Amino acid sequence: MAVGFALGLVVEVVALFLAILSSGAGHGDYAAARALFPVPMLTTLLEGDTIGLLSMTLALVQFPLLGALTGYCLAITRWTPLIAVGIVHLLAVLAAFSGVIPNFS
Repeated sequence: MAVGFALGLVVEVVALFLAILSSGAGHGDYAAARALFPVPMLTTLLEGDTIGLLSMTLALVQFPLLGALTGYCLAITRWTPLIAVGIVHLLAVLAAFSGVIPNFS
């Protein structure tokens, strides 16, 4: 699990970089942020259509926790938890691109 968490941190840095690039200094389309961080982006609906503390916190812990979960699933050789998280992520991506989130520009 620790190795998965560490790898998740590496992925997190890359994902955050791509998400920031897609924001275009507030004038972008946030496509990478919506695809990589759909649940945090959806929580902006609870924060007055802004990327606030809750959204940022969820985004910062997402990939390290996914990495830890992947390590755990590898250790126990059961994939159900990881598949469930993947399905939730996919559904959240669909919701994030459905038009319910403003583009913040």
